[in-house]
Amino acid sequence: MNMTMFRRAAMRAATLALCTTVLCGMPVIAQDTAPPPPDHMGRHGGPGKMEEHQLAMLTKKLNLTPDQVTQVKAIDDDTMAQAKAVRDDTSIAKADKRAKMMDIHKAAQDKIRAVLTDDQKTKYDALQAEMQTKMKERREKQGGGDSAPPAPPQ
Repeated sequence: MNMTMFRRAAMRAATLALCTTVLCGMPVIAQDTAPPPPDHMGRHGGPGKMEEHQLAMLTKKLNLTPDQVTQVKAIDDDTMAQAKAVRDDTSIAKADKRAKMMDIHKAAQDKIRAVLTDDQKTKYDALQAEMQTKMKERREKQGGGDSAPPAPPQ
């Protein structure tokens, strides 16, 4: 009988120790080690990753010379700095920020076109048109076309 009581007490202590270990270890297991989610533009990683990808894509598709790559990179860096300044400026209204960002983007495209040869400009314009089409299709697919947002439920 003493042996049975001892086993029961030992079993309870072992069960309690096991449960305590599992419960204390759960926060460690539950920590998220996944990479950060993409931002609103679908980019992964830190700032500049999309620009590096875009520069590599332009270099490949337009067959840019090393001098052109340097110039386009400088244009991208300047564009990023201007865009960050607009994003960080809290005194600008959201609609005005969008207009300024569009102006910055248009100016960057114009600067890049100025660096390209005539043949490259034709290819660049085709790439831009293709991207516009894809963006429009994506917006329509997500239901965010040019129409007004739906009215809130009553």
